[in-house]
Amino acid sequence: MPKWSDPLNHLAYADDTIIFASTHPPSLSKIMAVLGNYEKTSGQMINKDKSSYYMHSKVANGLFQVVGAITGFARGKFPFTYLGCPIFYTRRRKDYNEDLIKKVKAKLHSWKGKLLSFGEKATLISSVLQSMPVHMLSVLDPPNNILQHLHKTYARLFWSTKE
Repeated sequence: MPKWSDPLNHLAYADDTIIFASTHPPSLSKIMAVLGNYEKTSGQMINKDKSSYYMHSKVANGLFQVVGAITGFARGKFPFTYLGCPIFYTRRRKDYNEDLIKKVKAKLHSWKGKLLSFGEKATLISSVLQSMPVHMLSVLDPPNNILQHLHKTYARLFWSTKE
């Protein structure tokens, strides 16, 4: 993020929320109090079984336990997926994008390439396959090998005589 922008403290979409916070116990207690007030006011309960907290793997184990005790959430591990996008703190890696490649390949396997004309293949590639990664590619900058892999997959479908 640019230095002049406001610090990022949360992401929210529908009922999926990420809160960025310090591990300072009083701060965590205040956040949990706000979430408790939300539950009382709205009548909606936060599912602690589906909630988790994430911290760098090199943080002291004692701090993991403190955060877990205050929040009541389970410890999650990086990378994880939020709204279809991998969230990670290390360098971009191909395996962070494997879900996208699996989805594209699953869609490919549902079609029979030998039964499609070139026009039909071109339409399917441009309207279905190329639209699948749009959200993720607009949010993240994937490694070049992912883009190359997707292009090769599209080309294989287009030029195949039997699938």
